[in-house]
Formats: sequence, structure tokens, C-alpha cells
Amino acid sequence: MRSKRKFIALLFIALIVILSACNHSKPAMLSMSELRDLAQKGEELTWKDFDAYFFEEVGSGLHIRKYEIDNDYYVLVGGGSIDLTPMYINLVKSNEEKIDIRYDDIDPFILD
Repeated sequence: MRSKRKFIALLFIALIVILSACNHSKPAMLSMSELRDLAQKGEELTWKDFDAYFFEEVGSGLHIRKYEIDNDYYVLVGGGSIDLTPMYINLVKSNEEKIDIRYDDIDPFILD
């Protein structure tokens, strides 16, 4: 009887741990406003600056992460290793026109 109680208690604790792990919130979608704020960092931008945002890994051979903003824009962050500075951080229009947000001004690009 005592071992049955221990088993039930352990099962209950395991269930609580599993359910609490599932309760983590999903990463946020990147907004244009947040991207403007990130772009202010210029060459100081790193992979870690994008950790809070949902992405899709689209690279083959390179690390390329795609961050959807809306139907008209997305961001591609790419490089050989996520431990190194990204080779590019491009804001891309739906027509595939792009700028690197570390060096180019976002506002004229989105108002074009």
C-alpha cells in the first residue's frame, strides 16, 4: 500500500513537471516597430538579438533564419555559425528586394 502511494505521488509530480514545461509561451512574431529598434544597433546586432522571435530555419549548409513580419516583409539572418557575427541581416520585400538593416535605413525602404 505504501509503495502504491509513492508511485502515485511520483506520477503526480512527473505530470506537474511535464505540464509546466508545456506552459512556456511561444516566441513572439517580429514586428516592423521592433525591427526598427533592433536596426538602431547597426553592426552590433547579433543572433541573440533575435532570440525572442519566432523563426523558420531555411538554410542549407548555412544558418539562415527567416523571421516573418507580415505578408509584405520578412527578415533573413544568415551566416556560417550562430556563434559568429551574422554575414547579413536582410529585410526582404515580397518582390525579393532587400536591404541589410545594419547599414541601410529601413523607413525609405518600406515607404517605397
